[in-house]
Amino acid sequence: MGQTRNRKYDRYTLAYKLQAVKLSNHPGVKATAVAESLGIHVVVLYRWQTEHRRGELGANIQLKVEKRSPKRRPDRADPLIEKQEELDIALKRIKLPERELASSQNELDLLKKAERFFAEKRRKASSK
Repeated sequence: MGQTRNRKYDRYTLAYKLQAVKLSNHPGVKATAVAESLGIHVVVLYRWQTEHRRGELGANIQLKVEKRSPKRRPDRADPLIEKQEELDIALKRIKLPERELASSQNELDLLKKAERFFAEKRRKASSK
């Protein structure tokens, strides 16, 4: 006789489903790319989108909320927010050298003025 196996199906929280639907609803983002990046089948994502539109999207009743392992990577956030944060960090990194450059240019201008001043003073002293 054939044996039946207990299959382990992935179960997702409501927050995870809503995040996946939110990501797939961004303009210019394909649902297939979102599903692939989240490691779920695209049909599952389409079903979640449909259930969300109907207001039927919910958490699994059988889902046991487990404490997250510290080795597990964090939930994926909105890619637009991540890119904005990366951009903000890059802009901060750029501003520091720009300020240092401006300061160096001011110092150089001051030294040039001082050089001209003392050169004129020497000329006047030598002409007397």
